[in-house]
Amino acid sequence: MSYSECVERKPPNSVRTCRQESTEATHLWLVIGSMTAVAALGLYLSNTKILLSFPIIFGFLALIGLNLFYTRIRKNPLLASIALTCAQLVAFTNVAIVLSYLAAARRLPLVDNALAAMDDAVGFDWLALFTWLKIERPTIGWALDLIYDTMIIQVFIMLIVLYSTKKLLQARAFSWLFAVTLLIIIPISMVLPAEGAWAHYGVAHLTSAYYLPDFNAIRSGSMHVIDTAEVTGIIQFPSFHAALALILILSSRGTFLFPVYLPLNVLMIFSALTAGGHYLTDVAFGLATVPAAVLVLRLTGRTAGSPFNPHPSRSALVLRSGPPPARIR
Repeated sequence: MSYSECVERKPPNSVRTCRQESTEATHLWLVIGSMTAVAALGLYLSNTKILLSFPIIFGFLALIGLNLFYTRIRKNPLLASIALTCAQLVAFTNVAIVLSYLAAARRLPLVDNALAAMDDAVGFDWLALFTWLKIERPTIGWALDLIYDTMIIQVFIMLIVLYSTKKLLQARAFSWLFAVTLLIIIPISMVLPAEGAWAHYGVAHLTSAYYLPDFNAIRSGSMHVIDTAEVTGIIQFPSFHAALALILILSSRGTFLFPVYLPLNVLMIFSALTAGGHYLTDVAFGLATVPAAVLVLRLTGRTAGSPFNPHPSRSALVLRSGPPPARIR
């Protein structure tokens, strides 16, 4: 594909070529491949099998097919980039979930007492908040539950908006920040596993307790098959929900979504306490993983298009004819 075939006219201060995007995508595939190798080794050593979901496999292959179609047959750089980003997010997320289960299977001592003690040290009464929201004012608690469950929908809408407004570089930056943040969280969850505030305070029966059966089963050794059609988020510390809420706020800057995503995701961060059974400490550490991920990306030279860029509207993918221009920091 020539550079003249994918042109997006934006200010020349943030420029990337098709070749550069392809290289960046290759790097992310290498990360996903490395994760898959680690997951395969973990499954083998733990004598655990994985049951792959047909819809996930079909969706992933369909996205790869669309990327190839719009790259080689009916050339459309925008649609090709959308398909590529979505395929990588599907692959990364599913491998990461398997790794999170294998991390929990290490069965290291739970740190719930320490997390609860840290909440107490700053004067936060988790049980009082839960009682107020879920029992005394259930309508508010129900609304927070709904907000907590908007995570996947928000990601989907944001990617549509970023690509429809041709903020390709911002979309790729989101993918990298999503990936690196989760890669920071998973090892921490293995070393410092937590059952969560629902179980610690004995109120799981008043909630959906959606992650507890799998969390307890994988830790007890009774789960020998990880079914990708049934898996759920089992990481409690640090809170990935809180981290992703912050990523969504930052990644939506420069778009019309920002005025909506800012208050919505502030509420999602707050909802993690009761709707997700997270300690305040979980939420705080989850938020802290995002700037840590940004630091990693900066150290590896992936600063262009970062959600922390003070001028996100300038972080656009500019593809033009001629030799590849230098990347401007």
